[in-house]
Amino acid sequence: MKLFFNSMSAAKSLTIFTVMMMLSAGVQAASILTLSGETEEVKHDSDREIRISVIDWSGEEAKTAVELAWKKYQQDNDVDAFLEILEAQESRGYLFTAAATGYRIKYAWQEQTGNGQMMHFLVMPGLKTRNPYMWSTPNNDSPEFTLVQVHMGYETGIAKTSLDGQIVVNESGSLVLDRFGALSKFASLEDSTPFYLK
Repeated sequence: MKLFFNSMSAAKSLTIFTVMMMLSAGVQAASILTLSGETEEVKHDSDREIRISVIDWSGEEAKTAVELAWKKYQQDNDVDAFLEILEAQESRGYLFTAAATGYRIKYAWQEQTGNGQMMHFLVMPGLKTRNPYMWSTPNNDSPEFTLVQVHMGYETGIAKTSLDGQIVVNESGSLVLDRFGALSKFASLEDSTPFYLK
């Protein structure tokens, strides 16, 4: 019996050690949050899978840089200058669909609401530009970037995008979707983050 418990303790210690080594060795690759689900905006059921992997949230300096660049873009309509600022930001994660490659998250922030949590992700290039033929409706308006906003409850949530709405600046100066509740659903999601990262 003693040997059994010793081997269990050793196995548990080894598991913890392995996880710690993975996180310390690849801290930039480890996701702090993973949201998995499906979208219905595709032509074929086999292409419904969608996943958002967040490495980290944007720091205040990076967040402010994007927000100031957005306000300037709204004034001078210089999309190239805005894209240059976005490209300069460290990727905060990725949004993956059934296409072979993903979309880079260049701006990521979250806020608590009265009925859950809102997460905001500005992705490059614009959604539906990777393998455009798999989508039921094309992205003709914003091929450079898309704001994805996710409302999460306890474990499940929904995602909506600027492909169906307008990006605005809220009271605190952050980028959000205007009239989120009135927009069409892009995807249904659930929190699939591994337990040891929560």
